Amino acid sequence: MNGMTRHIRQMVLLAAGLLAGCAVETPEVKTHQTEIAVKTNLTPMRKRANTINNVTALQGYDLKIDAYFHGTDTKYLDGVKLHYNESEWMFWDGSAQLHYYWPIEGSVYDPDGVNITNMSLDFVGFCPYEKPSYIGTPTYNHATGASFTATLPTTTVAAVDYMTIGNQASLQEHLIAVLDSQTLAKQTAAGGALPLQFKHPFALVKFVLNAASGTHVQIDSISIAELNTGGTCTYNGTTMSWGSYTGSGTLIIREVLKIGGTTETSTGFVVIPQNYGTKYLTVSATWDDWSHPDKVTISDYGTEVDLNWEAGRIYTYNLTLDKYGLKVDAGKYTEQW
Repeated sequence: MNGMTRHIRQMVLLAAGLLAGCAVETPEVKTHQTEIAVKTNLTPMRKRANTINNVTALQGYDLKIDAYFHGTDTKYLDGVKLHYNESEWMFWDGSAQLHYYWPIEGSVYDPDGVNITNMSLDFVGFCPYEKPSYIGTPTYNHATGASFTATLPTTTVAAVDYMTIGNQASLQEHLIAVLDSQTLAKQTAAGGALPLQFKHPFALVKFVLNAASGTHVQIDSISIAELNTGGTCTYNGTTMSWGSYTGSGTLIIREVLKIGGTTETSTGFVVIPQNYGTKYLTVSATWDDWSHPDKVTISDYGTEVDLNWEAGRIYTYNLTLDKYGLKVDAGKYTEQW
């Protein structure tokens, strides 16, 4: 933490609330320092990976907050911790509450010999505070936004990399928020509480066995080959984009889906957003019909599907199996995550 930040640290309670989407009023120009406060929100759905899908879940994590002088890459707050305690968000050092102030408008800040008179601040937030191991060290550029690399865990079998449910059982989702000062009327806008809206950088996919398949069929596994296992995400507060893709692996979900069985919907699976175009979806299914006295397993039973996965969306693939083939319907089963 730099000298300026140490100078402004004080113990105090930080008011907080949920983002209500209300308009921001322009406050008076102040000659004294005003407290920086944060309120958070998140769009909702919870699956096998440790995803964070509602405000209550978000409150179970400490958040990492950076602040930059607007239009620069110079930090005003460097990795401060935001903690939820019973009913409110507060800055926290692990044992005590802390207080951070807005810079006084019109004053001069001189970090490393660079005079800064623009006291508007841009904020970047990450959840959880300690980044998961599959996430690279985040960076920030005032022209493009916040960026990080991600490499999803895989299991290698016979020289083939697989992304499995087991890989994702302990996968901690990584959320990001960016608030540009230009969205605020003044540096002390939002009534003293900054509306940080956390976003899902990844996509989530799941599969449902359609009731039209009947009760005599069960899906034992689902797979899609040659999917990217890594890439770089950039978010500027408005647009989430992915690129610089890396790795190649086969998504494989080994779960029994059966109408009237334990489950008809697969576990949600975190994936790297990407427009793949056409890919081949394969299932392995077991049948106890078609006049067979015993169950029959049919492997490599599949069809082509169009995959265009965007950040922050859930894609549900509706699977219908009969003795003539596999049908996949995804068009009307896409929702915001």
